[in-house]
Amino acid sequence: MRRKSGLTLYQCWLAAALLLAGGPLQLQAADFQIVWIAIGDVTSANAEGSVRAGRHLFMASDVADLSLKNVSVARVEVTPQVSALVVGQRLCLTSLRIVATDGKHLPVKQAPLSVSVRQDQRDVLGVDRRSDDICVRPAAAGEYPIRFTSALPAADGTMRGAQIFVRVSASSDQ
Repeated sequence: MRRKSGLTLYQCWLAAALLLAGGPLQLQAADFQIVWIAIGDVTSANAEGSVRAGRHLFMASDVADLSLKNVSVARVEVTPQVSALVVGQRLCLTSLRIVATDGKHLPVKQAPLSVSVRQDQRDVLGVDRRSDDICVRPAAAGEYPIRFTSALPAADGTMRGAQIFVRVSASSDQ
């Protein structure tokens, strides 16, 4: 059966069903997922306050040894929490203050941590991983999170971590 407008009854029903269902765009948005990828390792500060960063700083056996000694990480703190850069400027993770503490609020020296960034932001962040540091040099303005996750669980078995943000402006005038 045809209407004078040229639409069939089926086309009208289909249009109404899409409107009620929110349309095909809503279904595509529900499929979006943020994926975090590990880009390297860091350790919390040692006795002198120095942080190490790079590739393969520790092995699974190192983490197992610490776990067998009942070393746990209840809290991870990274400062500064927000670093402001201009496009093209570099931030290296060894310049951050990273402190891990146990359940008694005592520092855990050189606690092993993994570093992750969003997969969809990795290229624009300009990640440079070396054996002695991990640096980012963002190529576009925006805000980019970086996560630090302890390889040692807390006493309750959960993994603790911290997140910082790299805020990048297009020029130093902004």
